[in-house]
Amino acid sequence: MDEPLIWTATIRRPFGVEGEVKVHTHNEDFSHLAKLKVALVRAKDGTVRELEITGYRVVGGQPLLRFVGYESPEKARELNGMHLLVARSQASPLKKGEFYTADLIGCAVMHEGERLGEVVSTVDGPQALLLEIKGADDTLSLVPFLDHYTGAVDIEAKTIELLTPWVLA
Repeated sequence: MDEPLIWTATIRRPFGVEGEVKVHTHNEDFSHLAKLKVALVRAKDGTVRELEITGYRVVGGQPLLRFVGYESPEKARELNGMHLLVARSQASPLKKGEFYTADLIGCAVMHEGERLGEVVSTVDGPQALLLEIKGADDTLSLVPFLDHYTGAVDIEAKTIELLTPWVLA
């Protein structure tokens, strides 16, 4: 596949007795999952494989998926923690001011023209996405991706403005 892949969701624990799994999506709109017939999943060791989707439904605002070969809760438990990847064209459309987390990784973190570090990872925080920033001295810091900490984001230039550099201390 030539198109870049986006990590759009994480497979969680089984739901029910027929092998369905809960899916933790990385944005509020998960309607794109209903259109998928095949999913690419990445295991913790980095291997990616295709799984055929045999079922999709939403229960209590939580999307559930079922895959060929994982028709029991015991078998479906093997998928827990795997990343669901989709082609960028199949991902949920972005609204103004939204970004794919994959696009934030690798961005230089800037304050008043000075490069302070680079986003190396993201973590789902209790109130917001947390940017894991590796500083010039190789220290790691977590910064909430919220308006009062971060300013302009330029995906083309791969930069994120940091409004509060003290959070890296």
